Amino acid sequence: MSVYQELKGLKVKFLDADTSGDRAIEGELFYNSTNFTLAGHIAVGAWSSGSALLAARSQGGGFGIKSAAIYCGGYTDTQVVNTEEYNGSGYSVGGDLSTARRLHGALGTQTAGLAFGGVPGTKAISEEYNGSAWAEGNDLNTGRYNNDGAGTQTAGLSIGGYNGSADVAITEAYNGTSWSEVGDLNQARGNMAATGISTATLVFGGTPGRANTESFDGTSWSNETALNTARLGLGGTGTVDLALAFGGSPATDISELYDGTAWTEIGDMATGRETMGPAGASSSSALAMGGDTGSVSALTEEWNISTSTTTAAAWAGGGNMGTGRYGLAGTGTQTAALAAGGYGTGIVALVEEYNGAAWSEVTNLPANTKGATAVGLQTAALLAGGGPPAGNESFDYDGSSWTATPDLNTARFGMGGNGIATAALFASGSAVTSEGNLAATEEYDGSSWTNGGDVNTARRGGQSAGTQTAAVFFTGYTSTTTTNTEEYNGSAWTNVNASISAREGGLGGGALQTAAFIATGNPGVQTEHYDGTIWVTAPNVATARVKGAGAGTQTTGLGFGGYAQSVATEEFTGEATALNTAKTIDFD
Repeated sequence: MSVYQELKGLKVKFLDADTSGDRAIEGELFYNSTNFTLAGHIAVGAWSSGSALLAARSQGGGFGIKSAAIYCGGYTDTQVVNTEEYNGSGYSVGGDLSTARRLHGALGTQTAGLAFGGVPGTKAISEEYNGSAWAEGNDLNTGRYNNDGAGTQTAGLSIGGYNGSADVAITEAYNGTSWSEVGDLNQARGNMAATGISTATLVFGGTPGRANTESFDGTSWSNETALNTARLGLGGTGTVDLALAFGGSPATDISELYDGTAWTEIGDMATGRETMGPAGASSSSALAMGGDTGSVSALTEEWNISTSTTTAAAWAGGGNMGTGRYGLAGTGTQTAALAAGGYGTGIVALVEEYNGAAWSEVTNLPANTKGATAVGLQTAALLAGGGPPAGNESFDYDGSSWTATPDLNTARFGMGGNGIATAALFASGSAVTSEGNLAATEEYDGSSWTNGGDVNTARRGGQSAGTQTAAVFFTGYTSTTTTNTEEYNGSAWTNVNASISAREGGLGGGALQTAAFIATGNPGVQTEHYDGTIWVTAPNVATARVKGAGAGTQTTGLGFGGYAQSVATEEFTGEATALNTAKTIDFD
């Protein structure tokens, strides 16, 4: 029989119905007078790490929703024009602002945004975003910075700010064409947070370290219950009667939830910071982008409040390889991978298999090789090429032994490869050590090699993903590292959107043309995902490496080996959501 500790010191709410959604507070207990039980909310609110911004910065403008957000302008070591778009999993490049700025107001959606005010100077400039480009509109009546905004592109507010000599209480309304003054704040302030719509707005925090909260009804402002923690440079999302406040100065991690009456402290951010870009249409789903932690940051955190627990995508350490090496070939899945050849204390024929936890040595290749490429599964793999000097040999692996198969038509190493052992595609690579990259593509049908369409950009050290008739080939080295990305339709290659970062020798792959990944390589630790249209950022690997090998998929990936003769293995797991079953406590 279980023994439960006596409940002490806390009141239990008596309600005629359970609460749900945005208003749920983690750990709340409720008494049900019908069935005489206590019910509790389980893990309803938490921050988790999201993909990093492309560039670290603070003091930018953030708006949109968690799965379709914008971060525009801001400060690196100067004010910038850059815009980044977030799709719920990573960032991609958006259209540049016409005017570089920071500490400006921003509002709207990813396809209908507005940016206004800012520095340098006390800007009055207003710009509209259509999902791809910014265009200047009519100016604010009062130039200022440290202002904030709420509403939409055609019904928005610019609130408060600093006019160059003092904080102001001025509120201006935008109708899609022009700005006009409406009711002033009760307290002049800047560097605060604002959320809601133009006729139902909430403002909280601000200079100089205010806790004060005010609401706007479209005509006038009213004082509301103050924040528990006074701060400025904070983020805010939600509505006039259901809002989330987070972060702020001094660089705090504190989050508070407003229910229309009072603020309640809830789950803290992982990293305290100020002047971040907030996004989110509700208090249950929000983003905190970039900001200042003592220096400008690229961090993104996601807030979820629901009856589900979301585990963010991340890399985690796996079992170490028995022998460290680089220039190895890798294929398979996260729980059944194959690592073959490479350079350790010399060029080796060593083969190891991974079972999801540990590596073990299996039958060696028939010959020493590095720079070879492998495709397929742990029990049905094809390995081809290698060098230098460039080789044209290929071998089939059945899970226990290697068998020679017909030679490539063109000897080479450093190819991109994808598909399965009996329907494989190998592209580009090099026949020499320093130059002379090849454009040739070869297809294997299980018995012979045939030439396919040439790639548009010859390279070595690139990666590919997909099938023999629907492939994507990306990054690598031409005469320098490249971002070039090409798709194959079974006969010809077409240039598509480039990757965000140029690199060679990364960990890459994927089973589908529309779900590819690339991680680390030369240079850096950045991970990117491709969805068949664009590349977006994803969580970084822990260990920078080049000329390692990758296996698996975009959501269950694996990286191993690389400079300098690394034994390290890292496993990638995509975002996961698990439903929390509400718990009841029976008095018996």
